[in-house]
Amino acid sequence: MYYFCIAVLAVFAVIGVTQVCRGIVQAVSRSRDESEIILIEPIRKNQEDAEFTLRSAARKVMWMGRFAPDRVICLDCNMDSETKKLCSLVCSEYPFMQLCSKEEVHSRIDNLL
Repeated sequence: MYYFCIAVLAVFAVIGVTQVCRGIVQAVSRSRDESEIILIEPIRKNQEDAEFTLRSAARKVMWMGRFAPDRVICLDCNMDSETKKLCSLVCSEYPFMQLCSKEEVHSRIDNLL
């Protein structure tokens, strides 16, 4: 029983250290001004890991918490219809993620300047 308690305590210690590291990353990763941060993930035609790439970006944003990018854009780099349907499905699951064409991204960047 003694070793079990030590193991549980060790697990909680690791979780605590992880949370402290997460707080430090959040504190230093984003500037304090109110500018919008956008993460762009380009997805190409027949990209086999498209779903993994988008879900990884979503997890990264959710892990970073309040200092995360405000929006994740799945950039359509000549996707085929099957990949586009998969990306649309993944983007619909996350409110901060959207699928955009190159022209839409160019117009957004032009509006920022």
